[in-house]
Amino acid sequence: MRAIAPAVFDDDPLRLLRAVRLEDELGFRLDPETEALVREHAGLAARPAGERILDELRRLSADGYDRLAELGLLEPLGGGPSPRLRAYDSPWFRLAATFGEGLKRLPISNELRRFTDTLLRAEPPADSSPRAIHRFRKATEPWALEALAFLEAGEHAGVVRQAREDEPAEPLLRGDELGIDPGPEVGRLLAVVGRGAGGRDDLDERGGAFELVRRSLG
Repeated sequence: MRAIAPAVFDDDPLRLLRAVRLEDELGFRLDPETEALVREHAGLAARPAGERILDELRRLSADGYDRLAELGLLEPLGGGPSPRLRAYDSPWFRLAATFGEGLKRLPISNELRRFTDTLLRAEPPADSSPRAIHRFRKATEPWALEALAFLEAGEHAGVVRQAREDEPAEPLLRGDELGIDPGPEVGRLLAVVGRGAGGRDDLDERGGAFELVRRSLG
C-alpha cells in the first residue's frame, strides 16, 4: 500500500490505524516510503474520535497489535506490547491486554468496562479444589476463562469448564420471589415447584410455577 500524498496522515490521522488494519485484514504491506510516513506521524494516532479509534482496534488480530507497536502507534494511544496478547482469542481480550486501565480513556461500553475490571482485579485460584474454583468463578464469571488466560493460569481452565457443565440449571423460582416471609413454608413451596417441574408442561415457564405456588397457598 502506498500513500497518495505526504499529507494523508495530517489530513486524517485515523489513516495511521487504518493502514495497519488493512495490512492485517488483507495481507497487504506498506511500501517503505509510506511506512516511514506512518512512523513520522505516529504521534497523531490519538487525535481521531475515540469511537473511530475503537472501531479500528476491535478489528485487529494479535499480529495487528504487534504491527502497531512496531510502527510506534501503541504508545500514543496509551497501550503497549503485552505477553498476554495471544493467551485468549477475542477482540475484548486483546484490548484489555494491550491497554489495561488505559482502555477506560476510550468510550468503551459498560459491558467492556466490566470485562476489563474483572480481568484486572482477578486473582488466580489457590488450587483446583471445588472451593477455590467456586470462589474464582464467583469473582470472574461469565469471563472466568478469559481471566485465567490473563493471569497466565490456564492450568485451571479444564476444571472451570467442568464446573460450568456440572452447574445445576437455574431454578424456575427463588425464595425471595415468592412474596412471603422467610421460613419453612418457603422451602416447602420450592420443593413443590421442583417436584411439579419434573413432568408438567405448564411448569416449563415461570408463570406456571407461580400459578402452582398460588394454588398451594390455597
